[in-house]
Amino acid sequence: MSIKEIRFELTRLADRGVIPENRVIPLTIQTVLEAAQQHFQMGYFGGFLDKELDNVRAMDASAKEAALIRMEGMILDFEKTRRAHRETLTTSDFPLAVAQVRQAASRPGFTFPESDLPKFAARRTATDFKALKGTRPGAIGHRFLPVRPESANIEYTKFFTSEEGYTVADYALALTFTFEAYINDDLGDFTAAAADLGNVARRTRASVILDVILRKAPRVPLLDGEEGPTPANLDQLAAFMSAQVDTATGRRASRRPTDLFVPTIWERKAAASMANEYLVPVGGASGALAMVPNRNPAYMLGNIHVEDMIADLLAEYPDRYAAKGVGDDDYLVVDGRNNPFELAALRGYEGGPKTFTRMVNMDETDLEGDFENRNFALKVHDVVGADLRDPYGVVIAQGD
Repeated sequence: MSIKEIRFELTRLADRGVIPENRVIPLTIQTVLEAAQQHFQMGYFGGFLDKELDNVRAMDASAKEAALIRMEGMILDFEKTRRAHRETLTTSDFPLAVAQVRQAASRPGFTFPESDLPKFAARRTATDFKALKGTRPGAIGHRFLPVRPESANIEYTKFFTSEEGYTVADYALALTFTFEAYINDDLGDFTAAAADLGNVARRTRASVILDVILRKAPRVPLLDGEEGPTPANLDQLAAFMSAQVDTATGRRASRRPTDLFVPTIWERKAAASMANEYLVPVGGASGALAMVPNRNPAYMLGNIHVEDMIADLLAEYPDRYAAKGVGDDDYLVVDGRNNPFELAALRGYEGGPKTFTRMVNMDETDLEGDFENRNFALKVHDVVGADLRDPYGVVIAQGD
């Protein structure tokens, strides 16, 4: 639908006395912003939102009303849109579908196509921007409960928490729709940009986790790192993870690889390196073959996930990881059995970013009545942070 068609339909409502005539232009603008909101959410949630829309459309009116009351707090940023619906005596299934998909997205294990890293992150809610202490699992002074002899006093243990901590940060970006674009009826360009903004916001959540990995996880140098995830390199990485020592307790902090996050360039090699139980002998043209074990130490070592955002982060922030020497072809080896990462969101943002709209200051007729820049806009906010929950559960493998 074009802006001209939206305005025509609202003019018809004014002619029938449903809305005052002076509300036609403001409601036209609000409908344009609603379209941008919808395209942003569709860009962010993709097929998950399509599924929820189908579920909502299958509900009867009373069930929808009850669900909206129950989930009111999930869609406070849609208040202007819902107010416009009430004013024009129209309804929409979209806000309820967004509320339901946001509720699903706030649960552990929810992930997006760009990255599987959020699947291995414990979820946490922050109430403010103060530092959150790390929540390392198992950081107490005892590995087992001790036997308490009869009549003996209870024994107390020590526990360890991160001194550094981390905070959530405000990630925000806005799109503006100019007076000229309004006159030119460029609604399609605006909604396409909003959908792309949804993709950017979706990648941001995964990048927050990846950023803390690149800053805090150890980078393991490999003799033949430029060859990528070969059986020998994967075996060396597994040996490194199994021999780690907890700096707080001095005890062994053995981990084993369960998942590999590799750039596309290494995906096939990683799959081939772990596919066969036995390695094929090579050489022997100039003499007898050496009698060496031919079992593959990397056989079925872990699951493969394609992760291309390392190169994107290095391009976006070239100085942030320079001290560690992280390269575009590096990859991650993770022990995902106990959620080694933590993703925190400010209260209200657990299910994803919020969208806000800004109207023009308009007193007369059309956008020309605005005394500022005659623009209206869509703004996106996400307030999230991440940390390593298990500092021994992930390593960066040298890939160059």
